[in-house]
Amino acid sequence: MIKQKIVVVDDDSAIRSLVKDVLEKEGYFAVACKDTDEGYGKIVKSKPDLAILDVKMPQVGGIELCRLLRQTPETKNIPIIMLTVESSETDKIIGFGVGADDYITKPFVPSELAARVKALIRRASRQDEQNIIEFEGLTLNIDSRTVFVGKKEISLRPKEFDLLHIFLLKPNIVLSRDYILENVFQYNLSVTTRTVDTHMKNLRRSLGPWSKRIETVFGCGFKLVPNGK
Repeated sequence: MIKQKIVVVDDDSAIRSLVKDVLEKEGYFAVACKDTDEGYGKIVKSKPDLAILDVKMPQVGGIELCRLLRQTPETKNIPIIMLTVESSETDKIIGFGVGADDYITKPFVPSELAARVKALIRRASRQDEQNIIEFEGLTLNIDSRTVFVGKKEISLRPKEFDLLHIFLLKPNIVLSRDYILENVFQYNLSVTTRTVDTHMKNLRRSLGPWSKRIETVFGCGFKLVPNGK
């Protein structure tokens, strides 16, 4: 099953570790970054389900990073939670003004962080409520993990199902092999880009003629398009 991904950006290693532990115990795939440069690059590249940003960091802080993410087309809709050591109304007003969705004051209770993250992801992601995805005559049921092309059920292995799922979530967007490694395989050390190609080959074989809609973008990755155009 594909885990929802959250990127945490905080210059305090103890806080990064704590937040990462809390998120992973809740079943999320958490990526920790030590500064805004690393965080911005990771968020743009991996397009997570949510970002958690520390307000006060050296050089560029969380508020400016939030502003930059909202100005970047690939990341403008990603939910953002700000972490602050103060319950400063000024910080909150500025943060909400540049596009933050929620604030959590440090120190925080782990259960509160988990609850706020869950609530924001649920509110922001329509996929949480949409358990059936339809595209070009194909129907994927997330709960039962079944796939039909027309009225014919297609048998997929677990990773093939997860691969198809991420393509259906992002039609007309090129997904790089690194993106697939991160989102489907969580950078498992035994998995390489060659393994990704093998799974793609198996997925296409399983889908038969419908697979023409998953195009190879040479040198970049793969893209799901209507009618293979």
